[in-house]
Amino acid sequence: MPPLPSTTVLPTTEEAPPDTTEPAAPAPGPSGWARIAPAVVAVAALCALAAAIGFVVGSGRPPGRGSVDVGFLLEMSVHHEQGVALANLELINGDSEDVQVFAREILRDQSYEIGLMQFQLGGWGYAREDVGGEAMAWMGTPVPLAEMPGMASEQQLELLRGARGRDADALFLQLMVAHHQGAIHMASYAVDHVDDADVRRLARRIVHNQQLEIEELQFTEGRLGLG
Repeated sequence: MPPLPSTTVLPTTEEAPPDTTEPAAPAPGPSGWARIAPAVVAVAALCALAAAIGFVVGSGRPPGRGSVDVGFLLEMSVHHEQGVALANLELINGDSEDVQVFAREILRDQSYEIGLMQFQLGGWGYAREDVGGEAMAWMGTPVPLAEMPGMASEQQLELLRGARGRDADALFLQLMVAHHQGAIHMASYAVDHVDDADVRRLARRIVHNQQLEIEELQFTEGRLGLG
């Protein structure tokens, strides 16, 4: 039979008398925000440093102005800006709530995507002003910026500005379908030719979302008799 484990007897200590002194008042210190502010600043600085290191290590130098990545982001931003303008005109002049639902979605989604594109461009050192007057050189088919596929002409924009009610609804649907088709043409090329993974994901998002919206816009156009 194995021996039983020995028990350890802790040495006894003499019990200290109770402390009857009043606790000292805490020294005045900084407010809660003042205490955490240095930590927040430090975390923000570390995040910025990590982002900078990740950019340098992960993607190297930013793409050049003539690259597909930069050309697509700059010119699709302009393309989206007109989409937002068309949606705003429908919300001002249109009549059908069914059509205006699409206008609000386009306004929200394309404004969001413009923000993504401008953020990426800014990280590479480019700005909206770098667009220039020519578009689609990165696709090998240069055209004036205002003549990108799907862009409404100034005459069409004037018609939409002056249209009211069902006329505005019908014209908006017509212009937006063409606008989406043009964006899909550009974004599909970008999907196959850009180098940056984030830009490719955005291009895929544009192709997918706008293909679905074309189907919905055309269905609504037929259902409401606006064709």
